[in-house]
Amino acid sequence: MKRKNKIRSSMIWNGAIILTISGLITKVLSAVYRIPYHYLSGDIGFYIYQQIYPFYGISVFLSTFGFPVVISKLLTEQNSERERREVVRVSFVFLLLFSGFLALFQYTTADYIAGAMEDKGLTPLIQLVSLSYLFIPFMAVIRGYYQGENNMFPTALSQVTEQFVRVGCILLFVYLFIQTRQSIYDVGAAAILGSLIGSGAALIVLLSFVLRLRREKVGSVRLLGSFRIIRKLVSQGFWVCLSGMSLLFMQLIDSFTLYGELTSGGIDEITAKVLKGVYDRGLPLIQLGTVVGTAFSLSLVPVISTAFLQKDRRLLQYKASLALRVGTVVGFGAAGGLCLIIKPTNAMLYGDYRGSDVLAILSITVAFTTLAATSSAIIQGMNRVYIPALSVLIGIIVKWQLNELLVPSFGTKGAAFASVMCFAFITFGNVTYLRVIRVLPRLSFSSLYTVLKALLVMAVVLIVYQLLWPVIVRDEGNQHALVALTSVVLGGLVYMSTILKMGMFTLEELAMLPLGGKLAKLGRKR
Repeated sequence: MKRKNKIRSSMIWNGAIILTISGLITKVLSAVYRIPYHYLSGDIGFYIYQQIYPFYGISVFLSTFGFPVVISKLLTEQNSERERREVVRVSFVFLLLFSGFLALFQYTTADYIAGAMEDKGLTPLIQLVSLSYLFIPFMAVIRGYYQGENNMFPTALSQVTEQFVRVGCILLFVYLFIQTRQSIYDVGAAAILGSLIGSGAALIVLLSFVLRLRREKVGSVRLLGSFRIIRKLVSQGFWVCLSGMSLLFMQLIDSFTLYGELTSGGIDEITAKVLKGVYDRGLPLIQLGTVVGTAFSLSLVPVISTAFLQKDRRLLQYKASLALRVGTVVGFGAAGGLCLIIKPTNAMLYGDYRGSDVLAILSITVAFTTLAATSSAIIQGMNRVYIPALSVLIGIIVKWQLNELLVPSFGTKGAAFASVMCFAFITFGNVTYLRVIRVLPRLSFSSLYTVLKALLVMAVVLIVYQLLWPVIVRDEGNQHALVALTSVVLGGLVYMSTILKMGMFTLEELAMLPLGGKLAKLGRKR
């Protein structure tokens, strides 16, 4: 019995590692491809794509993370193979009807949605992206089935395949459409088509696994059992999806409010589209910063979940506190560093300095997206999925209201500040809950002081470095990439060495983290 439990634990742990690696690959690809896309299509082309992307992003999340998680959980709760097959069949039929309704609703109301965005040129793109919902039942059920079997490989392989095919098709189609002088809205449609092809490639990968399964008759499905499955699928799926789509909801709110508020304030349509496109440059930076920030803190979450299941409260408190300390250090370090080097980074990635002040404000979001993701993962590891969802709901309301309030007066700077406050409220809600249930001890001002001091030291070093750069390097060529990349290395070393010298982590704590061995060696040198 102990041997079986050990094998099962090993499978779960290996599966978590596989999903983490595939998730990192897909997140990095999802952020990086936008840079050449912007280079090919320009600010207005980027604006068009980002207006539509949240709809596609929602369909991907539902089919990759939202419903598969719930289906796999339902499967593990069943006692017989017949009940498991019933879960699969009922889930597929329900999601087929649900996704069909979403696709039909969005397709038929596309003109109204485009009108709400105050850009009727988006109508055919909204109709095209509605087809992405039709992949949900197939991919969600297959992924959920295999995850319920503790086999994460099909999910991971399909995720990575989808992103590689999608990114390749998008960049190829956009390049060809621009070369043939198609309209900028047609270029956006080509990008959506590339995304749909990526989803199709992922589905083919998943179906290749299904064909290997032994075909069995499902038999009759009990009516009461079906309602029970659907009720859990809807209720649990709602909370899981809501808690995980905060960044998508932020983009969706900007799609519906930002351009319209800019034009209502007297800005002409072309300028408003350019301003929105420049504002959207911040999204890849937020995504990459969050990936870096959470790569360290989320590595502790499986241990936190184990401590919760074993009812080891002392270990739970210690690991949760450590995860949030790591998230604070890395998140604020990434946000502060990005803010300090935003001008050369903007020029390196997008070719000019436009909107650097707006992107600097957006950079602060990285600190709170990291803490929000870390605290949400801790709470979900304790089977309280509705708490992060409620925090996200509050953050969405804050973002929407602040956009309406600030954009007319402050333009895209107001929208950037609203995004920062959105994730600050999500973080505050999650951390407050962890304090209330006494998982987190009292907040340590010494830790906050250490982070602020390290940020100040990094700021002084980077500001002086960038001021001296033109004097040290007299080459008048394009030095933006060199300045940005060397600043990243210099800022990171200065920041982390300051953190370590002030003793924020013990050597044992450093050893628990990715790259912990190297950090521990650096810590011994202090």
